[in-house]
Amino acid sequence: MENYRIYRYRWVVLAVYMYITALTQLFWLNFAAIDTFIEKTLNISAMKVGFLALVFPIVYLFLSIPAGIIIDRKGFRFSIGIGALFTGVFAGLRLINPYSYTILIISQTGIAIGQPFVLNSVTKLVSVWFPKREEATAVGLGSLALFIGMLVSLSLTPQLVSSKGFITMNLTYFVSAFLGIFIFFIFGKARPALPPEKQEITEEVSYGEGIKNLFRIRNFVLLGFIAFIGIGVFNGLATWLEKILTEMHGISMVRAGNIAGILIFSGMAGCVIIPLISDIVMKRKPFLFLGASAAIISLSVLLISGSYAINLINAVLLGFFLISVLPILLTFSTEVSGPKYAGISVAYLQLLGNGAAVAIVPVMELLHRTSSHYLLPILLLIILLIAALFLVLFLEEKKRLRV
Repeated sequence: MENYRIYRYRWVVLAVYMYITALTQLFWLNFAAIDTFIEKTLNISAMKVGFLALVFPIVYLFLSIPAGIIIDRKGFRFSIGIGALFTGVFAGLRLINPYSYTILIISQTGIAIGQPFVLNSVTKLVSVWFPKREEATAVGLGSLALFIGMLVSLSLTPQLVSSKGFITMNLTYFVSAFLGIFIFFIFGKARPALPPEKQEITEEVSYGEGIKNLFRIRNFVLLGFIAFIGIGVFNGLATWLEKILTEMHGISMVRAGNIAGILIFSGMAGCVIIPLISDIVMKRKPFLFLGASAAIISLSVLLISGSYAINLINAVLLGFFLISVLPILLTFSTEVSGPKYAGISVAYLQLLGNGAAVAIVPVMELLHRTSSHYLLPILLLIILLIAALFLVLFLEEKKRLRV
């Protein structure tokens, strides 16, 4: 009698998840893409415009762990459904008066509330629908959706506002979000009729005791610190890269934008290729080590080279190896915690990562103001990555058999 089976429909479920995930990132950055327009049109300060995006990591800090618990107890479909509903409903709220800052900040906060219920669900979805040999690849594709949403938001928003107007932009994004609700609840099935592989039998313990046990596992704690550094470094670099290139090396704003774009594009490729290789060789630790090492080298090059061509090549390497660390981290964490606690494990990493983003970004600017140079901020990132490199060395990885 057949007790497990791999369904092709798993790719449909993953594709639907990717659409909802991309939407959360689109709404996160859509006002950042037109900050000057918002500042002038609504007659508000640059700080208020920036808060329309900053509210997302702030809300994440408070809701990441609760969202993870709900994911593990109710399943990924229930959780992503919450996220899709919050995204669609609060995107529609903007249409009441898109020129009211109060309405916009309430809308952003509502969408931000839904975000952790979506992003923290990826490993739970993958553990339910995919065999272990495909887990990193599937999580990598889920992570790819993050950067697709960012790119669409940053590139499409200015074009929509300039050609069709601010109200039409908000209406277009609302339709996309509302469509996401229907797509998810129609095609986002909770689980296959049969599991993708033989299920491991684990000792039954209370949920609270299970979470306590996770924090007694050295790998789990170490991965949290590595995520804190890795996600924090990426956010700090992404935030200040344009100013680093223009102030330190005299690279024009347009060329700096090209370098930032290449960084994201190569990171998208890395989110597909690196996890695929990781699944083939059934290893995670070497790719975390490789990512941290490549980032240290790339940041050192950024520190000393003012060549546009060299910085373009450097962005390819930095994006490819650093950004691809995220799906590897998430997969490794779920392998440590087990499918039952997949939600809380990702919530833990995302909590620390967003906390780092809130902390490292202003610290880099403080160091910049103190020294009137970006030498100290970059050295801070390099030192943090060296610390992450040593933490990776202490990870223990069991030999996995291909199934």
